[in-house]
Amino acid sequence: MPGFASALSRRGCHVTVLTPDKAGPKDNCDDYQVRWFRWAGGSKPLVDFSLRSPNDLRLIASLLRSGERALRALIKEERIEAILALWALPAGYLAWRACPPRSYSVWALGSDIHTWARRPIVGSLVRRVLRDAHHRFADGIELGKEVESISGRDCAFMPTTRKLPTAAPLPHPLKKGINFLFVGRLEAVKGADVIVDAMLEVLESGADASLVMCGAGSMQAALEARVNAAGKGDRIALLSSQPAAVIAAYMARCDCLVVPSRNESIPIVFSEALQAALPMLVTDVGDMGELARRHGLAAPIPPADAGALAAAMQRFIADRDAQVSAYRKARTELLQIFDVDATADLYLAAIESK
Repeated sequence: MPGFASALSRRGCHVTVLTPDKAGPKDNCDDYQVRWFRWAGGSKPLVDFSLRSPNDLRLIASLLRSGERALRALIKEERIEAILALWALPAGYLAWRACPPRSYSVWALGSDIHTWARRPIVGSLVRRVLRDAHHRFADGIELGKEVESISGRDCAFMPTTRKLPTAAPLPHPLKKGINFLFVGRLEAVKGADVIVDAMLEVLESGADASLVMCGAGSMQAALEARVNAAGKGDRIALLSSQPAAVIAAYMARCDCLVVPSRNESIPIVFSEALQAALPMLVTDVGDMGELARRHGLAAPIPPADAGALAAAMQRFIADRDAQVSAYRKARTELLQIFDVDATADLYLAAIESK
């Protein structure tokens, strides 16, 4: 959360981020310190590890041992006064091991609760980590309720936000007409197949529209084959993963973001679209549907329903001006919630209270 760390620094906090070392280049941070600790793994996300794989178990053990040693050393050297663990596992576990009870806080971000907390043995560990924390935060409203249910303690809603960088040149020029944008992993959970099927239906209706998809994943080859078989490669561009500056550029130039997830809390792309003043169509999952209804975004769409999504996209095309006008009003309200400085203030107020 670079923006959150920078916001804390602007408020006079000395911030150090402790994170596992990963392959590839590392960005320089002027506002805060980053300390990388070595372990036996690489860039594979922990949520994708299997507890049935001996090699994955070895990597998890390495991460936990190395992370705990690194955190203990950091606390001693830097005289750390407050620890915020992003995810109950593994970061929350490291804080639980290295710190006395009630001396650390946990920020639940989704996978730690939706995945690990529901597994045998590991789930009981997540409950202990959450219960012993001084404060519990969650980046979703429903997620916070689940944290409260698991831990038996209060959990505050603290949304994750990330400031968009300066836009870079577009690697793929946009077409005339209405341009839709998808940003996310090309996986079933993100509804990548649903948006492709919906867009093909929109194009078959004769609409002057295009879709840009930024993201990579296991469905990429199948989706490319589906688009090519339909002869719509000129209207549906699968660009694989793109740097944040390129995402910012597409958000500045496209007409509407589509978030077709089958399961979701509040994705980062939601707050990024708010910053870019980009209208959104979202599915009725997690907190997105509730936020859409509460603040007057376009009516949320049932998940995994390509026909309903295509109809919503066609309504946007047919009545773009009215939808943009409604979105602008909703955006004003939502920006008061999804603001990195407001999030930093919320966190500091919580840990400074007794």
